[in-house]
Amino acid sequence: MSLQIWQRRFAAQLDAAEPPQDPGMHVYHHNLRAQFRKALAVSFPMVAERLGPVIFDTLAERFRQRNPSRSGDLHLSGSAFPEFLFADAHTTARAIGESPRTALGIDLAELARLEWAWQSALIAADQPAIGATSLARFPEEHWPSLALRLQPSFAVLRSRTAVISYWEARRERTTSVMPAATRSGPEQAWLVGTPRGPTLQRCNAATAEWLELLSAGASLATALDGSTGVAELDMTTTLQGLFSHGAVVSLDLRADEQA
Repeated sequence: MSLQIWQRRFAAQLDAAEPPQDPGMHVYHHNLRAQFRKALAVSFPMVAERLGPVIFDTLAERFRQRNPSRSGDLHLSGSAFPEFLFADAHTTARAIGESPRTALGIDLAELARLEWAWQSALIAADQPAIGATSLARFPEEHWPSLALRLQPSFAVLRSRTAVISYWEARRERTTSVMPAATRSGPEQAWLVGTPRGPTLQRCNAATAEWLELLSAGASLATALDGSTGVAELDMTTTLQGLFSHGAVVSLDLRADEQA
């Protein structure tokens, strides 16, 4: 038997739905799934906690079958898990006996997106940040044409449910239950990795929309023009927060937008 044929047979037995009869292969078959579930639970601890070990393990295996790891680093496998939960919402709901928005008013896919953004910020190779004093390099009349290049770890979080409140409370362990009557969505925030660890800053819907446009490369003025609810946007405070938390990597003047 050639090495290639042996490898294919080994892989097929590993991926088989039922454990192989061979006791030695049984160990590999079990460990493959156990390590995948463990890595997923490390990346999404609150989702795992919310579902419980039995349901989480079942969903993790269904996810693994649809999204097998393509890397030796199992952490990377979690990138598609939030969208899997979103697409699998009704199956998940039947499994836990609740609607896709759980009895706590928390959407599991939205919670997973927040957890993945946090985990990504923990390991992101962030670039040297610049301070607000960098604005002095440009005449004030050119500021509207400036585009902010943000850290690779920067993310805007927008949820229909009170995911951010739930995540903050569970992270601090201030309560074991998050009453839906006292905290309801939608909620917004932005997140960025720092040398001291990720930081999450709440914002309103108008600011979140503006930040999404900025992170996509729009200039300050273009992002403002493309935003709704401009009256609720506190641009000065938001910019101060971006600079103070090291979210800004560089400033680029869009020459074609100058008057």
